[in-house]
Amino acid sequence: MLIEELRCVAEEQHREAELPDTILAEILEIAKDPLLQEQDALVRRLVGQLHNFDLYAGAGCFSDSCGVKEISDTLKLISETIRNSRHEY
Repeated sequence: MLIEELRCVAEEQHREAELPDTILAEILEIAKDPLLQEQDALVRRLVGQLHNFDLYAGAGCFSDSCGVKEISDTLKLISETIRNSRHEY
């Protein structure tokens, strides 16, 4: 369910808020990984960031919006966590 929400929110933000193609592709690729299901807290963080995505985040003061850098950092953290999980098996 959470993974499907991640896909839907990413696609919606790509269509409506100009989420970059590269970020969308990375999210859709990582969503295919079965180990992502074990990363509930990080996936929830990413979904929240996507809901608050603004291509121009950081341009204004006191904004709750989230930009490409924050989303990229979370994706990197998720990828590293999954990679480390694979080495544990």
